[in-house]
Amino acid sequence: MSLLYPGRVWNEVNETPSAILQNAWVWANDTLKNNTAGQLAFRQVTDHRTLLAIKNGVGPAPRQAILVTGVVSSGSTPGANQVASSVAAVLEIARVLGKYTLYCDVYYVLINRDSSSSTADLGARAFVSWLDSTQTQTVTSLSFERILFDDIGFLYGTKISLRSYLGSSRYQDGGWTTDILLGLSTSKGAGRLQYAADQDIAQKSMAYELWQVGRPAIHISQGYWYDTYHDTSNDVWSNSKYSYDKAKEITACAACVIAYVGMLGSDAASFYVTSTLNPLGQVSEQLMLTFNGFVNATVRWTENTTISATIADADSHQLLYQRTGDGGLIVVKYLSKHAGQFNFTVSNLGSNAALVTATVAFLNDIDGDGLSDTLEVSIGTSPYSVDTDGDGLPDDAELGLGTTPTNPDTDGDTAPDYWEVLHGSNPFIQDTDGDGLLDGAEMTLGTNPINPDTDEDGLDDGVEVDTYGTNPLTVDTDSDGLDDGLEVAIGLNPLSPDTDMDALSDMFEIVNGLNPNSGDTDGDGLGDAYEVEYCLSPTNPDTDYDGIPDGIDWNPREHWITAVAPAALLSTAMLFAMYAFLKYRVYQRHETVV
Repeated sequence: MSLLYPGRVWNEVNETPSAILQNAWVWANDTLKNNTAGQLAFRQVTDHRTLLAIKNGVGPAPRQAILVTGVVSSGSTPGANQVASSVAAVLEIARVLGKYTLYCDVYYVLINRDSSSSTADLGARAFVSWLDSTQTQTVTSLSFERILFDDIGFLYGTKISLRSYLGSSRYQDGGWTTDILLGLSTSKGAGRLQYAADQDIAQKSMAYELWQVGRPAIHISQGYWYDTYHDTSNDVWSNSKYSYDKAKEITACAACVIAYVGMLGSDAASFYVTSTLNPLGQVSEQLMLTFNGFVNATVRWTENTTISATIADADSHQLLYQRTGDGGLIVVKYLSKHAGQFNFTVSNLGSNAALVTATVAFLNDIDGDGLSDTLEVSIGTSPYSVDTDGDGLPDDAELGLGTTPTNPDTDGDTAPDYWEVLHGSNPFIQDTDGDGLLDGAEMTLGTNPINPDTDEDGLDDGVEVDTYGTNPLTVDTDSDGLDDGLEVAIGLNPLSPDTDMDALSDMFEIVNGLNPNSGDTDGDGLGDAYEVEYCLSPTNPDTDYDGIPDGIDWNPREHWITAVAPAALLSTAMLFAMYAFLKYRVYQRHETVV
């Protein structure tokens, strides 16, 4: 790639590839198809045009994925080590794994690096965001960077460094796959791999972006990171300081790890050792245990000699188990108490050489959920996911509760099992509190699934929602001062503060003895609000008790007598005055005549 397609530039400003980079994409795709007999091909995802090919596993969907990632863009240099070497690793692993049937998926990923940010690879970040948006669960990621520089004159110059996820205490998330890689390098390779604790070097990488969102990943790079050739015109495939043996070793170890982990999911992986042991000779294999269970082993030989089998902690070297025999068979049965790395050693203590065969079997727990992979396969859960159905409850917790670990909603009430357990509702009953609302509806509405009357207004939540349309979270939906339950009980409208629409609130009418269901409580023809406004009695049809209903009384606040008496007195006075005047006139005429 560096020879045919140097200067594979990804324009970070307008997010477009150079023509050479596009041609490199085509070459990578053609190579992948050739390596996998046409079974795989790249497609592009994200706005950074990430190349993605998926090797589908045989486990039940949705399957988790192991990521194998590299970087295809190089900048303006030939880019053999920066980072065509990572592309070669990805394509070679795809070739090797092509003949294996795995339980999980494998995602082959080539990103276009975007270094426009000083603290992140935005191309990698875009792909991690894509994983989140597609809800793709990952087992781990083997993320390749530059791996070719090899010079004994530099610290770790001949090594490949592995940096793993430190954000989890679970052995499966951080140390497990790293330990397998290191064990393979030690026992089958040249021991070029090493663990590195400094993660600053990985800051602008796919592994780092995965770590930031809690996804396990291993950053794979050359031991001496700051070589003087990357990003220069000397970054060519024929550079004398580049070692392809290093690339071969890490690529082979990575392919073995993926095959091993991928086959564990179908319970197909096995552990088998055979070796000719001279007197006082021994053979040792590393066991990476992920499950607290028995390690079972049988050691067989036919020669007349004494054989010893031991199990020791790889970190502390503490001897945990030992069996010795001279009858041609040793049966080992050791109960492991914690996950981690152990050494299984077979030693010839006798004086005769012997061909020794050892078969070792132990249960694994890839996802660290406390359930063995064998059990998970048998019950249909995923050995790669702590929470197979994604409902928030780990698989082991679901088995303990009796809920279905492959169904996020065991009782079908639309509330996930985890939500039900968290809120105290019954994941086996659709309507835990029997209020007429399914627990899922209560989750959506925000009501209490274990209290039939969340707001304690006297109406069950289901009745409020389905019958009256009131708010099950509010005691007084219409804010008229009367609880919804009371309004329903006395026949008022709990959705209206003024049931009879007479401009007087229901609360006012009840407090003052009016009928909140009638605009004219006393039936006098005058509305209650009018009578209140004009100081009439809305509960008495004849406010002034004059025998004339208020509705037709010309002065309903004053008795007619109080109005008629003064008029009668005035009339009497006037009549008397006129009578007196007439009498006076008659008297005067009478005197004149005399």
